[in-house]
Amino acid sequence: MRLTAPLPIAVLAIVGAVIGYTMWGQHQKLQQERAVTALVADTTTQLRQALTATPTREMFSRIDGNLRSLKAPRQPELTDAAEHYILGAREIVRRRLDAARFAQQAAAGRQALTAHMSAAGGSRRGEVWFRTALDLKKKVEREHFELDVTLKALYELLGSLPDAEKRLAPRIQPALLLDERLRVQAREQARADAERAAAVLEKVRRLAEAR
Repeated sequence: MRLTAPLPIAVLAIVGAVIGYTMWGQHQKLQQERAVTALVADTTTQLRQALTATPTREMFSRIDGNLRSLKAPRQPELTDAAEHYILGAREIVRRRLDAARFAQQAAAGRQALTAHMSAAGGSRRGEVWFRTALDLKKKVEREHFELDVTLKALYELLGSLPDAEKRLAPRIQPALLLDERLRVQAREQARADAERAAAVLEKVRRLAEAR
């Protein structure tokens, strides 16, 4: 009897260890879920600000940092869904930043070309003047091309964001994701900006050809 007495104690110790490990695993899983949720929520805050105000490099860096911090090995499905959402948000903010920069450059280029075209009468337009005009026109075309590509990419990214949101929806509160109305408005704005930029470019082209 004395030989068999320690057996139940050993079994209890093993069961206790298993229960303790399971509880610790559940604790880690909950902590990781909270961490991922916080990263998603902060990403949405930065994205919302970038779509409703002037985007900044700080907003982009914040989202990029969220993406780098996304580590939850006990929550693989949540992590994967959050990664797609945060990555999409980061690229949207990147395109917003690029679009603002290209729009500013394009405006300056158009102004320089217009000023050059009006600077001299026909009799004073020599080889140097025409070469400069051609260079300025090429610069405007290039900057508008960059702007057009960026705005179209922004339009597409905003269109694909709901796919990432659908993957997160069963695992996170909908209020922590980007408002659908804001997303639609931002997407429509990107389309309108692209059309407006194309119209302005065409107007500058006609001005350059007329002179």
